[in-house]
Amino acid sequence: MTEKEVERNVILYKWFFVLVEPLFIGPTLIFYLQKVGKMSLSSIYIMEAVVVAGFLFLEVPTGTLADLIGRKKTILFGAFLMLGSKIMLVIAVSPFYIWISNILWMISLSMRSGADSAFLYDSLKEDGRENEYKKIQGRAFSYLLLTTAFCSLPAGFLSKINLRLPFILSVPGVLISCFIAFLFKETKRTEKYSVKRQKELLKLSMLFVKNHKKIKWIIIFATLISVSSKIWFFSYNPYFELVNFDLKYYGVMFFFFNAIAWFFSRQAHILEKKTGEQFAIASMVLLIAMPIILMGVFVSKIMVSMTFLQNIVRGFRKPFIEGFLNHHIKDSNHRATVLSLESAAAGLVSFFALNLFGLSLKFWPLAFSLLVLGISVLIIGVFLIIQYRKIFLEPT
Repeated sequence: MTEKEVERNVILYKWFFVLVEPLFIGPTLIFYLQKVGKMSLSSIYIMEAVVVAGFLFLEVPTGTLADLIGRKKTILFGAFLMLGSKIMLVIAVSPFYIWISNILWMISLSMRSGADSAFLYDSLKEDGRENEYKKIQGRAFSYLLLTTAFCSLPAGFLSKINLRLPFILSVPGVLISCFIAFLFKETKRTEKYSVKRQKELLKLSMLFVKNHKKIKWIIIFATLISVSSKIWFFSYNPYFELVNFDLKYYGVMFFFFNAIAWFFSRQAHILEKKTGEQFAIASMVLLIAMPIILMGVFVSKIMVSMTFLQNIVRGFRKPFIEGFLNHHIKDSNHRATVLSLESAAAGLVSFFALNLFGLSLKFWPLAFSLLVLGISVLIIGVFLIIQYRKIFLEPT
């Protein structure tokens, strides 16, 4: 691959990364599922848990498939499935449509997850630029967050007019991302596909993770941050309702969420260099756990501001953790598979955690459930920080 083709891939990747995501729906998603999709909050958590379980079974095999037939094909297929998912949301009138949409999203994400990160990393590696991965991935994520911020701003006001409007406006961007994926230039390292080779590569990648303490630790830590953030995100809209926060300002809040995440994503590689890896890890744990605890203890409109802190982690997490993980994967032949194993681990834990949180909402108030979540994240996070010092800092 030439230097020009690598740079073209990088530019296209940034555009794809932004447009494949539905840009307007975040602020009112859960509210929409409840009012238009006619689903209870508890059933939404249970649905997410079931969909995550399906994602778990697909994630690793699709990552291996991407390593064999090429990342471009799986990314492209995933983009088309995302388009189908968003169309189903637009026309939703019952829980059935929401379920179909989520199933399509599940398959879409499993096809793209790992493959997109591996595509970018290996494109850079072709030109000896893999050390730029964190910076470029951080920039791509920051562009997504900034775009989402401005698209979120009118979402609450649009929802006041018609709840479907933000969902309709999200479709064109996803459609454009499908065309962008067509233009990707695949790296040279793909091989002829066979089921036998897929199983073999999957087995080798799992063995690699099993025998690599640092990779295992990164996957467990990434899972903690990912799962706790996901559960917390689904509680945003219900918490806003609980404290009587006006619907028209939901979009304004999400504008600030994404603006904060944008800044910290864009500065992730600089912040890590200044503060160090260990400080970054400890900060991520505290910025997730403590705000959740405070929201559970003090239920009021002012506590809505605690959600800003999670978005510092949201912006910083992707470039930091993916760069951290990619750095320790020396063999590109199973890079997408190992990255998919990380997503699969998060999927497995999410299945149980979302089910458990959804079940807790049937017996406990939202505030108490959040308190339990925050304390759990803090305890597990402290344990992982102690383990980090033993695995990464102590001489072997």
